Amino acid sequence: MSAAAVNMLVTAHEPWTEESFLALPESRQLELLDGSLLVSPSPVNLHQRVLLNLCLVLKAVAPPLLEVMSTANVRLGTNRILVPDIAVIANFDVSAVVNPAADVRLVVEITSSGNAYIDRGLKPQLYAEAGIPHYLRVELAQEPPAVLVFALRGDRYVETVSFGPGQVAELADPFPVRFDLAELIAR
Repeated sequence: MSAAAVNMLVTAHEPWTEESFLALPESRQLELLDGSLLVSPSPVNLHQRVLLNLCLVLKAVAPPLLEVMSTANVRLGTNRILVPDIAVIANFDVSAVVNPAADVRLVVEITSSGNAYIDRGLKPQLYAEAGIPHYLRVELAQEPPAVLVFALRGDRYVETVSFGPGQVAELADPFPVRFDLAELIAR
């Protein structure tokens, strides 16, 4: 992070706007929520391994009209930009900095001890309010780890199925995909 960006973080007295948020350096673990910055620690290696492996699995079977992205900016509303671990996006624009929630078909969050509260509570609520139809959470912050699959029902997510290591997760939406959490962890 540049010295100017550090100074901006320290001296900012007004609520953060999308414009000031997007002016920050790209190498950040920051999200924007109603004028405040959410700061997340860098993910542990296991989190990053599962993230990469799941991205590769999803990308290998995604239809041509859907793009699988890791850590993409998603605009949930005015001054609300969150960064899910994985987003499946329709109408993908390679030049865009922020993707509208209306184009996001699935968000994936991978919980670790440093982010479990936000990934289990705040983020699903905000994703549901924005109308993102599918939410998948990989629970690494519990033993045994698990994959929980949610579908939007009205204004909230409802868990439809869960899978543990050694079980093949079979998902139909937003496109058919199969994977075993144990393989995502072990690779």
